[in-house]
Amino acid sequence: MKKIDSTTTVFRFPSFDNNYISIIDSLVNLNHDLLVSTMNLIIDIRGNGGGADRAYDSITPYLYTNPIRTMWVAFLSTPLNNARYDWVSKLDGFSEKERQGFRDMQKKLNARIGAFVNLSEANQTVVIDTLPIVYQNPQQVAILIDGANASTAEQFILMVKQSKKVKLFGQKTAGALDFSNLNNVTSPSGNYKLFYATSRSFRILKMAIDDYGIQPDYFIDESFPSYKWIEFVSETMKTK
Repeated sequence: MKKIDSTTTVFRFPSFDNNYISIIDSLVNLNHDLLVSTMNLIIDIRGNGGGADRAYDSITPYLYTNPIRTMWVAFLSTPLNNARYDWVSKLDGFSEKERQGFRDMQKKLNARIGAFVNLSEANQTVVIDTLPIVYQNPQQVAILIDGANASTAEQFILMVKQSKKVKLFGQKTAGALDFSNLNNVTSPSGNYKLFYATSRSFRILKMAIDDYGIQPDYFIDESFPSYKWIEFVSETMKTK
């Protein structure tokens, strides 16, 4: 995180990997006063290929203006798919409560082998999150996006673009979100590893992301080299 002038702060998220959750949380908490005093915030997620949704929880309140609607997913329950929670629940970056949540999900899935299972508490297809505070600052938030953004990075974009203070700058994303929650298996020879999705979004077919990507509000064409994006966006945000 860096304040680049009197009104603008840049926050760079190169990854949402679960290994960085504690680092991101610490950085956000440490810079709370800066975040609530900066008029313009630029969040640079270029090159961010995803990770864990939990990784962006701490920054979300600073972008929030109104209830956030998120389409839920259905998980295909098979013994192989459900076994992924044996290693997911042991990954770094999660609290014991979150680990227990993964184990509870596994139990529910194991009880319905062969079915697509909605794991929301009330079998909802849409989850609405309402936060208690709307911060006056930052007043404008620009999210820098590009063709490398996928998976959790795209979920973050779908969430924050609902805020009245957020605009997307850059180029369309990769388009790899409709089918998610990757599992991986190693071939019998040990020479290959297969990664595949275990869930599908209730958002499709009405709003498909895969193969299409998410379009920016402000397209940044190739005449702007990547190192000039922040300068361009900063000046655009200051234009009345």
